[in-house]
Amino acid sequence: MAHVISVINHKGGVGKTTSTANVGAGLNLLKKKVLIVDIDPQANLTRHFGVSKTLEKSIFGALKGEYPLPIETIKPGFDLVNSHEDMIAWEKMVSDEPGRELFLRNALEPVKERYDYIIIDCPPSLNLLPLNALCASHSILITVEPSMFSIEGMSYILNAVQKVRTRINDELNGCRILITRYSSSKKFHKDAEAVIRRNYKNVVFETNIRSNVALEEAVMNGVDIFEYAKSSNGAKDYMSVCNEIKKTKQW
Repeated sequence: MAHVISVINHKGGVGKTTSTANVGAGLNLLKKKVLIVDIDPQANLTRHFGVSKTLEKSIFGALKGEYPLPIETIKPGFDLVNSHEDMIAWEKMVSDEPGRELFLRNALEPVKERYDYIIIDCPPSLNLLPLNALCASHSILITVEPSMFSIEGMSYILNAVQKVRTRINDELNGCRILITRYSSSKKFHKDAEAVIRRNYKNVVFETNIRSNVALEEAVMNGVDIFEYAKSSNGAKDYMSVCNEIKKTKQW
């Protein structure tokens, strides 16, 4: 049965999609069967792997109940459910429907036995789409840049997670925080890291994802960091995160 992880932050540009792609690819290299799910209307994860947004089927139709999850194979044991810009309208379409927070969980249920991990790339908000992800998940991975503005928003995310755990999804075991785009040469990054680790202690990954141009180049080439530059700092950092996840599956 798959362990479901949502990658979330209500801020954009903090490495959610990059982390979903490369954590998924890294776990696959560790011999795990992985499904990554793009629920962001921007469909950046879909484009990351060169999957067309114009495919006839997407997460949009699956959430509407028109067909099962459309699964595209990236490589053996590593699959993707693509998103579509029509997802912009989805929240409004179902806003008055009972059980609207459970659509994604219900869509994932038939495929859970096929995977070790299902990783959901969320849009930069805490509206109905991320709420669906929280209700479908066992764990939350919060990506955060080493800045004081990012730190200030952490309590908002953690409060939302706690409410979902208490009111809807008691299988939501906890959160881990991943510091991204980190540069040890910048004093304010080191200061921000110290604050994050002091305030959130053992829920922060030991590994930081260092700023690395190869991560951006991998996106431009439509592949994960391990396929693009397996000796890069980006590949080393994401593999280290994957090993942490593998060791502590139940967060």
